[in-house]
Formats: sequence, C-alpha cells, structure tokens
Amino acid sequence: MRANYDDEMPLVTIVMRTYERPVMLARALTSVQKQTFTDWSVVIVNNGGVPSRVDDVVTVARLASPSSDIHVLHLDDRVGMEEASNIALQASSSEYFVIHDDDDTWKPAFLERTVAAMSTHHDAAAIVTGVTKIHELSRGKTLRPQASEDFYLTQERLTFDGMLGNNTFPPIAALFRRSLLNTVGMFDATLPVLGDWEFNLRAITAGPFVFVPERLANYHIRTPDSDVATGNSITVGRDRHRETKVLLHERWMSESTPDGTNKGEAAKSAHEEFERQEAQTLVAHQPVRRSFVVRQGVRVLRVLRHPSAGIRGAVRRLRRVTGR
Repeated sequence: MRANYDDEMPLVTIVMRTYERPVMLARALTSVQKQTFTDWSVVIVNNGGVPSRVDDVVTVARLASPSSDIHVLHLDDRVGMEEASNIALQASSSEYFVIHDDDDTWKPAFLERTVAAMSTHHDAAAIVTGVTKIHELSRGKTLRPQASEDFYLTQERLTFDGMLGNNTFPPIAALFRRSLLNTVGMFDATLPVLGDWEFNLRAITAGPFVFVPERLANYHIRTPDSDVATGNSITVGRDRHRETKVLLHERWMSESTPDGTNKGEAAKSAHEEFERQEAQTLVAHQPVRRSFVVRQGVRVLRVLRHPSAGIRGAVRRLRRVTGR
C-alpha cells in the first residue's frame, strides 16, 4: 500500500497511528489543527481498526478546518507501532516529520517553535521541547484530567550518553529531519515497543538533539482505574518493555558506542544510573504527586460527610460513561 503526496509536499509530515480510540484521535487532530504553524500534513494510520470510526472523526475535523491536509491509510491487518510509522513515512514526503501518538497533544506553538529552531540549528537531527505529563481518567467517551506535572528533561538527557540508559522523552516532543531515514534507516519494525528509543540512539549519531525548554508537548497517561483499552504501552505493557530492553542490551553486545566502548555493557551501566537518578527525581517531585492523592482523599471525605451528594455524583459519572 502506498499513497504519494509529493505534488504538494508540506514542510512537516505528522504521523498519527491509531487503533479504536476515536475520542483520543479527535483530540489529537484538534491539537494539530490549532497549530500556529500551518505547513503540515497529517498521515493517519488506522492500524487494523474499523475504518468508519476513523473516517467519521476525520470528516468532522475537515469540516471544522477545511484547509487541513489530512490523509488516512487503512490497514486491513494490525501491525507493530514502528511498522505503522514506516508505512506512513514511506507514503509521504516532507523536510521534517513528527510521530504524534493519538493520545497526546501539543500546545499551539509547538510546530512554530521547533521548525524555527531547526532552521537555526542546521546540524541538528532533532528538536525536542519540554513536556508536561498529564494524568487522565479515561472512561467510555470521557477523558478527564486528574493531575499534571513537569516531565523531567534536560539537554544532558538528549545526548547519546544521556539516552543510552533509557528512553528519556516521548515521541510527541520531537521534530526530526526526514534525511535521517536515509542516513540511519527507518524505525525497527521487529520491535514491539521501544522502537522510538532505538531509533533515537541511531539518529543522534547523525546530529545533535537540540532542547527547547518551553513545555510545548503534552504527554498523556491514563490512571490505573481507566479503561484498559485506552492504556499506555509503557504502563499496560511493562513486561514487554522489560523484555525488549533485555533484547536490545543483548543485541548491542556486538556493537560499539561512538567512543569505542561496548554498547551493550554501556547501556546496562547507563540504565542502572538512570534508575538511580529517576528515584531522586521522584523524591524531588513528591509534592506534585502527593497533591493528586490529597485531591482524591478530599473527594472521599466529601462523600462521607454528604452521602446523598456522593451518590448523585456517582450516578452522573455512570450516566456519562454509559450514555444514558
């Protein structure tokens, strides 16, 4: 399957993979359509889902903004995330590209700032912005933010050594040069998860990742009590992430880092250091996390003090979920 949009090549291709999450897809498209920078094209990869559910969302998006350049590739069978990205990239042309997951969003200035930064950093392989991490409850057709926090990211974490220990940023935060695909290759379609991390470690050997600290990307994760089908791969697929990381460490035992050391051994050591730093970061961000717990506690106290109001609230939430 290949669609070609070369006749009107945009500056930025936005790859959006989706599977049976129309509410999130609609929000993601709205996030793109609100960008102050408009020279973009969205390529949605419907990864084996019901075509009409995606087409309905796209129809509404086009009505809301008729000038939007949105294309849909319907896959008959579901494939891995990285293969889905490759299919979209091979079916499009542009100078830059972004992997915009269907559950994440941008601030309106994301593309404007990253494209401008790319034009002034001619050797950069990627521009990465600051990130806000949003915890949200997903039930039925409802998405409700519960808490947010600053995602810890620095320029140091965007170096080869900084990224070797772990995946340090979500895809939503990065704008890449398309020329990287010719230099370091496409995404590794054999990986079930962590394909973005593996790609980043290859991409950074071709040029630096430049950090724009302004928090222009929103990384959304679902709370534990959300619908399972809407969960993030990093939370509902923890075992796959661990297994894939071990697989990559083993693969890298036959490779070298830019400074000539064993990549597999260096990755294991860097991962241990990353885990130590993460533990310190969690302590530093404890007040933010505690505020979420406190809010939940306040809700419980309100129900105990006013049982009838608590029951009415529960009924309202149930109606929103069931649509009755």
